[in-house]
Amino acid sequence: MGIRNSRPTDIRRPAAVMKLDLSFSVWVLAVGLLPLVRITAGSILGAAVNIELLDQDRSQPVRAHYSAVSSLPCPALDELCNEADCMNQLSSSPLTGALPSPGWCLHQWQKNIPKHHTSALQLGSDRAVPLHSRANLSVRADTNRVNQPPFVALPPPVRVQAACPQEIQVNVMDLDGDAIRCRYKKTELGEFLQLNEETCTLLYEGGAHLGQYSVLIMAEDFPSSDSEAESFSTVPVHLLITVESGAGCSVVPQFTGVSPAGGAVIHVLPFEEVHVNITVDSRVQSVSEIAVIGPPGLFVSPMETGQSFQSSVMLSWVRGPNQFAHLLPVCFAANTQSLQSNIRCIWLQQTQTDPLPPGTELKCKERELQMSLVLPISFLENLHFPDLQLNDPTCPVFYNSTHVTATFPLTGCGTKTMHLGSELLYTNTLRSINPNSTISRVATLILPLACRIPAQQAKGPAFKISIPEEVKTFGAVSFWLEFYLPGKGPMADKTQTRSTDRMDMLDLHVFSNCSLARAELMVGRCVESETEDFTNSRPLLNQGCVSGNGTVEILTSTSTVRIFRLYLGSLEIKGDTMYVECVVNLCVTTKQTDRCPDPCMGTPDPTIVDSIMTHSYTVRSGPVSLIKVTETSATTAKPQSATPVAQPSTGQVTTAAASHPLDTGAFWVVAVSLLVFMRLP
Repeated sequence: MGIRNSRPTDIRRPAAVMKLDLSFSVWVLAVGLLPLVRITAGSILGAAVNIELLDQDRSQPVRAHYSAVSSLPCPALDELCNEADCMNQLSSSPLTGALPSPGWCLHQWQKNIPKHHTSALQLGSDRAVPLHSRANLSVRADTNRVNQPPFVALPPPVRVQAACPQEIQVNVMDLDGDAIRCRYKKTELGEFLQLNEETCTLLYEGGAHLGQYSVLIMAEDFPSSDSEAESFSTVPVHLLITVESGAGCSVVPQFTGVSPAGGAVIHVLPFEEVHVNITVDSRVQSVSEIAVIGPPGLFVSPMETGQSFQSSVMLSWVRGPNQFAHLLPVCFAANTQSLQSNIRCIWLQQTQTDPLPPGTELKCKERELQMSLVLPISFLENLHFPDLQLNDPTCPVFYNSTHVTATFPLTGCGTKTMHLGSELLYTNTLRSINPNSTISRVATLILPLACRIPAQQAKGPAFKISIPEEVKTFGAVSFWLEFYLPGKGPMADKTQTRSTDRMDMLDLHVFSNCSLARAELMVGRCVESETEDFTNSRPLLNQGCVSGNGTVEILTSTSTVRIFRLYLGSLEIKGDTMYVECVVNLCVTTKQTDRCPDPCMGTPDPTIVDSIMTHSYTVRSGPVSLIKVTETSATTAKPQSATPVAQPSTGQVTTAAASHPLDTGAFWVVAVSLLVFMRLP
C-alpha cells in the first residue's frame, strides 16, 4: 500500500471519543509501523540524531549528536555505540522515567560522520533501528552560506489509550528559517496513524491493538521560496508508541500557565543558568511523574504535589564549556498510571559569542574573593561606555581612552554562585544598558564573566575525615512493610485503580519512620516466598530494578515511602498466602540539588562520596493472605527487629579521628570536605 497525499475520507472513529480537527493540508497514512510484542530489558524506546557541520577540510565533515531512550536496566554506552570515536555526553546520572514499565533512561553521545550516514542501534536480540542522516555541504544561493540542517526533538516515551484519538507532535526547528516537512522512512505496514507532512503531526485515530509500535520519521528542510525544490538535508527520529488499555477517554493532565509554551526558544549565554517551572493540573488521576528529556547536565527536581490537583517540577541547566549542539531540545510530559498529557518541547539555543580581543584579562582572585577585568576598547566601536554595568548597577565600572576595567567581589555586585559538575562557578555579566527606549544605532555589549574553581580530592594526612555515626545522622529509625488493595491504605490517593472481583493486584508499601529532611528510602532487593522460611523464593526487585512484568513502582512525593504494585497473575504465585522480604537502607546527599544514586543505574564512582547511607536492613512481612475477604482487608507486618546485613556503603572513607570532636551539626561540612577547591592556574 502506498502513501496517499490527500486526506482520507473514510475513517472510522469510536462513537464516544472527542473530535479532532482534520483541516490540515497534507495528511498521509502511517504505513511505516512495525509492531513489537512487548518492551523487554534493554529495548530502544526512542532515538534521534541531530547533525551540525564542521570545518570543510575534515575527513568526517559532520558531527552527529545522538539521543536514545532505552528500557531499564540502563545499558552501557558501548552497547549502543561500540565504535572508538563515540564520545559520551553524560555529565551526571542519566535522566530516567518510570512509565511505561519497567522504566527508561536516556543516553546521549556524539561522533563525527560523513555527510551521508546510517547508524544501526541495536540492544540484545531486538530489531535494529536504522538512523539515516544526510547533510548538504554546498553553499546556498539564497543565503551564500552552508545550509544548517533542521533539529528534531526526542520526546519521552509516547503513550496513548487504545480507544482514544490523540495528536502527537514531532517537534522540529530550523535555524535558517526553512520550511520543514516530515515523511515516513518506510511504507510497509499499518493504517491507524496519519502524518501531517507540513506540520509534522501524527494523528492516532484509535482502535489499535494493545502493544508497542515503532515509527521512524525523517525531517527535511526545504527553501521557503520554492515548495517543489529538493530537500537540503535529512535527520531522523524514532518513536516507540505504547498503546494501552483505558477506561474511557478521560481528560489528560493539562499544563498550567506557568509552564513554558511548546516551541519556546530560550537563549543561553555562556555560564548562564536557566530555570524552567513545569506545572500540570490533573483532576482525573494523580500524576505519577513528569517525564523529562533534555541535554546532559539538566537537573530535574523531585516532583512536588500541591493543592488544587497540581504537580510540578523545576528544571535547571547551566551552560558550561561543551561540545553540544547549538540548539538543545527539552521535552516533557505528565504521566498518570493510564494517561499521558500532550508532549511539549522547548529549545535552549546556545548563543554564539565573538572571541575576545588580544589584551583581555580576567583574573579570579580566590584568596581575595575577587574577580577583575581588563578589556581593551579598540574593538568596542560606537559603544556608550557610561552605560556599562554589572549585575548590580551600583558597582563601579571604570574606563579611559584604552581600557575598560572592573574589580568586584565574588560575594557581591550581583555575582551568582552555582555548581557546574564538580566545579564551583562564580558568574557575572558586563553589559551596556541603553536608558533610552527608542531604537538607536549605538552598539550593545553583553559579556559573560565567570570564574571556575575546580574540585580536587583531598589527599594526605592533613585530611582525615570521619563519617558521623548512623544514629547521629538519621536518628533511631525502623522499617516495616504493609500490604493494601489498590486505592486503600494511607497512600490511597496515589494508588487508585479500577475495582475487580478478585485479588489480581496488591500494593506493597515500604515505610521508614526517619524524620531527617531529604532522607530517601532505598529498596535494594525484595523477594516473595510461599513459606515463612524462604526456602524457595522469587525476586520482586533486584538492586532496585523491578523484576519482570509482575512488579511496577508507583511514584510518590514522600521520600521515606516506596510503593510497588504486585500483579499476582504475572507472578504466578501458588497457594493462598505469601511472605515478602526486602533489604532496605536510608540515604541523604551532601548537596541539596543532588539525588541519592539509583542502585538500578549501576555502581557510582567510589572515589567521591556525595551521599551518606545507613547499614542495609532486612525486613520481613508476616503471612499475607491472597484471598479477598472484604474491600478494606489489609495485611500489615512490622518486624520485631531490623538487623544490619551489610556494612555502611561509605566504608571506603578514612575513619581516623578528626582533630576536633565531631559536631553532628557539622555533618554537611564534614561530608563536603572530601572536595577541596583549588585555585585556577
